[in-house]
Amino acid sequence: MSRSLLSKTSRMGDVNPVAGAIFGAASNQDETAMQVGGSAAQVQTITIAGTPAATNVLTVNIGEDAGSLVTTSVTLDAVTGASVTTAAAALADAINAKVGISNLVLAESNAGIVGLSGRQKGASATFSVSGSATGGGATLTVNAITINAGDATPIPFGVMTERSSATKAVGTAAIGSAVGSGTYTAQVSTITAEGGDITLASGDVLYATITGDLDGTGVKSYSAQAAFRTNAATTLTAFVAAINGVLPANSVVAAVDTNDITFTAEVAGLSFSVSASYDDANGTPGSFTVAATVANAIPFGGGVALKSHTIEQNASGVSEYGMGDTFSGLTEGKCYVLLDSGITVAEGDACFVRVTAGATEQVGAFSNVSDSGDNLPIGSYGFKGIWVGGNITDMNGNNVAPLYISRA
Repeated sequence: MSRSLLSKTSRMGDVNPVAGAIFGAASNQDETAMQVGGSAAQVQTITIAGTPAATNVLTVNIGEDAGSLVTTSVTLDAVTGASVTTAAAALADAINAKVGISNLVLAESNAGIVGLSGRQKGASATFSVSGSATGGGATLTVNAITINAGDATPIPFGVMTERSSATKAVGTAAIGSAVGSGTYTAQVSTITAEGGDITLASGDVLYATITGDLDGTGVKSYSAQAAFRTNAATTLTAFVAAINGVLPANSVVAAVDTNDITFTAEVAGLSFSVSASYDDANGTPGSFTVAATVANAIPFGGGVALKSHTIEQNASGVSEYGMGDTFSGLTEGKCYVLLDSGITVAEGDACFVRVTAGATEQVGAFSNVSDSGDNLPIGSYGFKGIWVGGNITDMNGNNVAPLYISRA
């Protein structure tokens, strides 16, 4: 007796799953709802110049637009009128204390300059400013906008996201954004392997261990050693060659810099730790001091953006979360993730997230290769990723595969 697809599956989504869809019933164990935050908040400055006097009145008008301005002012006294610095500080305090203004902008002062930053990021969260100074020798100039407000990069279903915080009128809130929106810095660590903790001599042996998720398969340690060879320079060259010989491609590279050895992440955002030690000619062990020359920086992972039936397609027929939308980021569970075009994955493969995308690639999409450093291991975002099946073409023509994701 023949059987139809419907008699083999509990839902049609199992036949043609889409990016961001949950893999199997009840497989989503933990997720976090976040609003998509903007890419930039408006920034504008006010300059206080001239010679302030106790009779000066500094006035500013701030609102969402020129037709909804709220006015606040400060009359300088002997203390606040002592200099342009004290005058600007008094005006900033007045702005932050004014209801109807303080919910729109945050004011800070420095040496006669009042900086105004939008409380919210996004092109819909702009503000208008005007002002004047009367009754004394101080002048007030509202300067041009230095940073324009910008909306968020859209987030398609099934990609990795970033999680950060936004300053609200009262307190802060978690917001989500597309991969690449935050700050990524390449870590640099250094040890002084000659003349610092030890002066190299015959019989010495050097050891180093680099630990991290460097190849997309989870956190592992990579160790190397080298014995003294002729002189310090030759020894350090051999030591560095041994270290680089065990490290995965596009991860961390070691180099000799005079008496130091530097360990540099080849991809910004790739975190690692270094431990280094030695045995001297008498077999007495010792440890090298590791200095973090440049600290690693990468946004906290927000999880995989799950599919929602409430998100409409844009003019190009693509469904994606935009500015102000609220999405669920899966932080533990199984779901179908979006793959780079042409990628074929299998159970047990490495797991990477795309950070730098070309014309046909999608930021935040998943892969099993580093792609010459354009992708970061999923561990960089604080997650473990395990492929639980091979890739397929979803009903929208995308390349997807089921991934189990959990916090590392």
